Amino acid sequence: MIQHLRINDTHHRVILLTTFQAGCAVFGFLSESLANRFVLNLTFVAQLALLMGTLNFHHRALRHLLNTFWSITAALMVFYTLSFTRNALVLENTKGAVFYGLAWMLLMLSAWQISSPLYYPLVQWWEYDFRFRSDIRVTAKDGDTNHQARLTDLRRGAGCVMMFQHVPVGTVLEIRTEVLHLHFGLKAEVVSRKEQILGRAYHYGVRFRTEDLEQRQRLKLLTHYWREGKDTKKRSKNSNVLT
Repeated sequence: MIQHLRINDTHHRVILLTTFQAGCAVFGFLSESLANRFVLNLTFVAQLALLMGTLNFHHRALRHLLNTFWSITAALMVFYTLSFTRNALVLENTKGAVFYGLAWMLLMLSAWQISSPLYYPLVQWWEYDFRFRSDIRVTAKDGDTNHQARLTDLRRGAGCVMMFQHVPVGTVLEIRTEVLHLHFGLKAEVVSRKEQILGRAYHYGVRFRTEDLEQRQRLKLLTHYWREGKDTKKRSKNSNVLT
């Protein structure tokens, strides 16, 4: 089973953590219900069904990398916080508080790990003026073919490349660009692919290969350049609005 889940892969590891989190939430709910002698009635069944349905939608959204994952995550965080506080301070139900506390911690850990550009990149979908976007124009070379693309997110040793061409997951691309009048390339492996809207560019989550020192230095320079450009364009837009 562990080999089937491929826990070395972040996505499958987060799915496993989310499964444990769901189990803790259900045990916390059952513990709280037993402590209040609030079981085997219509209200109990309805609340349990609602919780199970929410956890199921949360799991499915994560498996398919849907953006609804974040709205459900926020709702679950509020629910776990209120439930932990109620069990710890009001009901004095230690078991329920422990289960809800574990569920909250597992949910936070899962959200942090999956927030990588590999799976959920930061995309300024509300910014239609490309002058103020933090995108970096790049060329993605696939074998002997060059594709014009944009690098929209660059964090935690990974990035998001947007382009209209279709390439399969596992493809190794050479990302070429110019930074401070220097031309260089970085090797990157395509880990995930998402098509947000039909007719729009694909979002490719790529993991940069940094086996040697030169590649690490290039990635560090590119990351710094992307962050500085993002801050500069944000200040430029604010100044234009004020004037």
